[in-house]
Amino acid sequence: MSHLEDAEEEAKTDMTPMIDAVFLLIIFFLCIDFKTLEAKLPAYLPKDKGSQSTQAEPVEQLSLKIVMDDFGQKEPRRRGGQLINPQTGRENAYMVLGHKIHWMLGPKPYQEIERLVTDLEKIAQDPSRRVPDKDNPGQMKLMSVVIEPDSGTTYGDVAATVDAVSKAGFSEINFGGGRGPRK
Repeated sequence: MSHLEDAEEEAKTDMTPMIDAVFLLIIFFLCIDFKTLEAKLPAYLPKDKGSQSTQAEPVEQLSLKIVMDDFGQKEPRRRGGQLINPQTGRENAYMVLGHKIHWMLGPKPYQEIERLVTDLEKIAQDPSRRVPDKDNPGQMKLMSVVIEPDSGTTYGDVAATVDAVSKAGFSEINFGGGRGPRK
């Protein structure tokens, strides 16, 4: 029996060195300054955008705001359906009836998208609305448009606005916003 007991004793492993190594790693990661590690990691970021030590030149852009006048009423997509799924507690697919928005191109309001497209086309054809092209020195390009959706606007509102801006001839479209919740 003594040989069997000796064999069982040899098969047991001592976990103390493993625990010591884990604690040393924890102490190492707590003490290390990750900022210096991050600075040494290669990052291939675009050179013309982002934080730089040089001063950025102001860029002339056309501001187009989408303002929500009335969100409307949520109606279930299916007849007789419910807005809230009783099993999950989440909203089912719905339509918005009575949703109303208007656009602000600079200080001028637009209620119809067709009038907005007409005025955007006039702006696109105006030679004074050209700005220097950084990618092609010595050449001019059409200024960019910044679309700023208001809180409560839908994806469909933004998509229709992008289509209108593209139809008018603008190719560089940026998005702004972040004005917070509607008051």
